[in-house]
Amino acid sequence: MLSLNLTLEKSSRIGAHQPDTGWCLTGCLGPDVPVTTIAMTRLPFVIGRDPACDLPIPSRNVSKRHAEILHTTGAVLVRDLNSTNGTYVNGLRINQPTPVGEGDLIQFADVELQLNRETVSVAERTMVSDATDQRGNISRMQDVIGKQRMTIYFQPIVTGADSHPFGYEALVRTDVPGLESPLTLFSVAESLGLEKRLSAMCRELALKTIQEANVPGVLFLNTHPREALDDAMIDSLKQLIEDYGPRQIVLEVHEEAVGDIEQFCQFKAKLTELGIGLAFDDFGVGQSRLLELARVRPDYIKFDRSLVKDLGTPSAVHAGLVASLHQHAADLGIATLAEGLESPESIAVCREIGFGFHQGYAFGKPKPLT
Repeated sequence: MLSLNLTLEKSSRIGAHQPDTGWCLTGCLGPDVPVTTIAMTRLPFVIGRDPACDLPIPSRNVSKRHAEILHTTGAVLVRDLNSTNGTYVNGLRINQPTPVGEGDLIQFADVELQLNRETVSVAERTMVSDATDQRGNISRMQDVIGKQRMTIYFQPIVTGADSHPFGYEALVRTDVPGLESPLTLFSVAESLGLEKRLSAMCRELALKTIQEANVPGVLFLNTHPREALDDAMIDSLKQLIEDYGPRQIVLEVHEEAVGDIEQFCQFKAKLTELGIGLAFDDFGVGQSRLLELARVRPDYIKFDRSLVKDLGTPSAVHAGLVASLHQHAADLGIATLAEGLESPESIAVCREIGFGFHQGYAFGKPKPLT
């Protein structure tokens, strides 16, 4: 592993006698600076433009003494020092000492760093830049999240024999090199502990985009399997509606996210109070939890493309199974949606089975609204 050791000029302030805190900050200190890990070998740890700070940042947008990181019993706090352009924790500007933990993003004006745990040598008093597989991931995710280099694509969902437009599923895309694939994007986000924040940002941008474009139709919004389906999620959805106005929304939840069934039933009830529908996504990929369907009764079930894309072909020996699953959902009063449809044959079989809604390249690829 290639590493670059940069000795701090403030060795008199960070002495070997100081205890190793085990905390570090990782990120890019400038546009052309590689990803760097800065060991915080003393707390409080002052960040600012002044070279006398524990971590001097050359950006003109950073105040001379911008913020400091403190350590109290059982907590690490970040405190803004009356900076001009503000200190942010996970995208929210702070006005008082704020607890932070491993994986949190702390932004000092236009410079964003991630707080991590790392074993460092106190005596060396160094900053270490690592050329590992993670190299560059933080800076790229900063472009996606901090600079919002993302675009929401909308894929049509249709209904009826005439494939009448019903709504859209919101899907994120980015032009940041290496993160163009949504699977890669969220994989990198997971490695940095940012998948929940990214997912929430996608929902907000999707609703904002479709509202501003004044495009009618039901909006299907995704959740990440690691997101908690709790009151915080309900509050965030309520805030979106307050910020961007009324819109018929369906929240897509993967069965991996379903934990305690009683709590999930309560979550569904609160969605209903907000006028938001619930969809089980990728049905058929995992356990296909039929008993839980009967108890929760989501508004929609999205049958995964692996179940429906080959229907109508000689290799499709599971048409009877799909029909049985569809009938089970219909008996519970749950609307069914077949996704990933591409061929006239699969569409014909899905219509024969009785699917009420269809989605796939045959009806339109994901694309921006403008």
